[in-house]
Amino acid sequence: MSEELEKSLRMIEAQKSGLYEKRTDHKDADGNPLFINHLIREDSPYLLQHAHNPVNWHSWGDQAFAAAVAEDKPIFLSIGYSTCHWCHGMEAESFDNVEIARLLNKSFISIKLDREQFPDIDDYYMTGVQIISGQGGWPMSNFLLPDGRPFYAATYFPPAQFAELLKRISQLWGQKRADLEQSAERTAQGIQQVLQGRQEVKDIELGHIMAAADRMLQREDQESGGLAGAPKFPQEPLLYYFLDGAYRSRDLRKMQFLDRALSRMAQGGIYDQVGGGFHRYSTDAQWLVPHFEKMLYNQSQLSLLYLRAWRLSGRPFFLRVVRQTLDYVLREMQQPQGGFYSATDADSEDQEGLFFVWSMTELREILSPDELELAIELYAPSEIGNFEGSNILALQQPLDDPGLIDHRLIGHRLIEQPDGSQSGLDRMLEKLLLARQVRVAPLRDDKVIVAWSAAMASSLAWSGWELQEPCYLDAARRAVDFIWEHNYQAPKQLFRIWLNGKFSIPAQLEDYANLCEALIALFDITDESDYLEKAAGLMQDLLDLFWNEGSGGLYLGPGHQSGPSLARSGSAVDGATLSSYSVAVACLAMLSEREYLLNTFTSVEANRYDARLQQAVSAASAELDEYPPSHVTLIRALRHHLEGSVSPIRYGAGGRLKLTARRNSDPQTSDAGSWVELKIMLSTLAGYHVTTESGDNAQLEPLRVELADDEQHWQIESVDLMSATKENGEKYSALYTGHWLLKIVLSATGTPADLLSNSVGIELLVQV
Repeated sequence: MSEELEKSLRMIEAQKSGLYEKRTDHKDADGNPLFINHLIREDSPYLLQHAHNPVNWHSWGDQAFAAAVAEDKPIFLSIGYSTCHWCHGMEAESFDNVEIARLLNKSFISIKLDREQFPDIDDYYMTGVQIISGQGGWPMSNFLLPDGRPFYAATYFPPAQFAELLKRISQLWGQKRADLEQSAERTAQGIQQVLQGRQEVKDIELGHIMAAADRMLQREDQESGGLAGAPKFPQEPLLYYFLDGAYRSRDLRKMQFLDRALSRMAQGGIYDQVGGGFHRYSTDAQWLVPHFEKMLYNQSQLSLLYLRAWRLSGRPFFLRVVRQTLDYVLREMQQPQGGFYSATDADSEDQEGLFFVWSMTELREILSPDELELAIELYAPSEIGNFEGSNILALQQPLDDPGLIDHRLIGHRLIEQPDGSQSGLDRMLEKLLLARQVRVAPLRDDKVIVAWSAAMASSLAWSGWELQEPCYLDAARRAVDFIWEHNYQAPKQLFRIWLNGKFSIPAQLEDYANLCEALIALFDITDESDYLEKAAGLMQDLLDLFWNEGSGGLYLGPGHQSGPSLARSGSAVDGATLSSYSVAVACLAMLSEREYLLNTFTSVEANRYDARLQQAVSAASAELDEYPPSHVTLIRALRHHLEGSVSPIRYGAGGRLKLTARRNSDPQTSDAGSWVELKIMLSTLAGYHVTTESGDNAQLEPLRVELADDEQHWQIESVDLMSATKENGEKYSALYTGHWLLKIVLSATGTPADLLSNSVGIELLVQV
């Protein structure tokens, strides 16, 4: 590095003083880092973690690839993210190692990439890792030709093995470069085939595809919940798919799978019992020992999943998880302006999980004797511990277990007091939370990622509406307003990242799709047409930027960005997050359902949403047909299009009719048996009516309320219209307009209770 370049980089370092942690063992007597590299120019917390490595790192971009060409060197591309435990391991062992840095600097151009900034580039090279080594993960270690094609790739390397690999590749580059080029060509072709898929169009037989996806039920771990094996990930796309099936067809098998998975996760160490929120995954099959990082996308996906599962099952345990998780996000993940931070680390004080675990000595010091007794009964901590001599708190039973609630010593401590004060359990947890807050907290990645913040806003919006909690809905509004104000630059340009007071990096498909979905949710809940207009405009931007004119599908990343030209992925495969391709398809279905509203109340012209949707599904049909379990979000989107929504707010006749149904009561019991009262709000636009009596007019279909064909637990006793405006005319009888309430009283049939008996399947047949 030239003296002039180092001077320039040191000036940037001084300007960023206090904004990042200078992570290196190589410092002078005054504590200043001895080394500096190009990453000091970046804002990404992950890249700045490596800014003082002795490795001469470059960020992703044209300059680094041009240097590889000019110096005739292969490229070492390392991909990771700021809260990744094993990324930290390789950072300390290899990248802060002067001897390994010497090997890299002599024979390679070294590039660092934050996968959260560029998920499409990460996807490209992760596909290569899986082709070459058969597995994937982070840190991702790639060796490339100067044109960006990978010839070798793997994940984590121990330092001695990594040093030997660098020497070997350097030798091959000088002596057998043609072999490396052939390997790169084969790998690049394989990546393109995977990412762009087979181009033929398959006839989609929905029943056949769903049957194939349903076979995942056979892989359940019936003791611990979720899919069998370890490590265990929440698998949110699959759980949403089973929830959708339970809603649509009252499928008890899917509800049982869902209930076991959600219950065991909420009991386990993967769930933060003290502070709320979920860790990324469990290292064991029992959900006990997590990998302690917390990702915003897990909080958004799981909080909404638990909300929808509570709506169907009525389980208080699930509702508690929703509230705790959202409260955690608002307390620890929300930035002052309204966006949400992306993640917190697994490590603190250089130890994984230290922030989250407890010794018995600590519990005795913090809790009263009664509270300690409660903690031991619920979580079974011990002197030996269950994680490196300490205790990860994990519930032995779900909190709504009848045996626990009826326990003579602790049952009364689990419920809110008659005066509305906290339960004994919540007072105990509050003490532990306050004690934990004085510990050194894990690093927080302060990036606001549009896709993740928008998904969090959707969960908050629906939770605020369903639970009638204004603070959640207000947080959703603020998050979406923040994104629109700071990251959307009209016309047609959304930026993915907000960090240190500025936006950066053109948005990906997932940013557009998730923000569109959040805007639609806010419109449905608030009836403010500005949200719908923004959603429709954003969808038009999405189609302009990501539409594949050749296949009719969608690309996941933008068409133009720095670095080499890579194959653009058009895959609809689900991953740790719901497939952005499929979320975009679902948004097309939702906008189609609201088409009349768009044409009536916004300046955006509805844009053939059904046709685009059908083209997008056709373009993904071959990969969907090949392996349905990896495309369950696309299956849900397709069912939404063909069969209608399962949302608690639904539309008919292009939006001329709106139906709203909260979970507003639980079944009641009297001497005559069990009964429940449902209230459904209906409304029509001005000039449109619903009739309840056909009279002599054969063209009229009166409103009918019927039980779903598969409803076994309830029967209808009465149906009443309340607060309705009735109009009569010469040709029509009993027309209703405006807003009115439909009250339905049902009684239990006596069928044995199961997981679906706290909900009811109702069909409304309405002519507008």
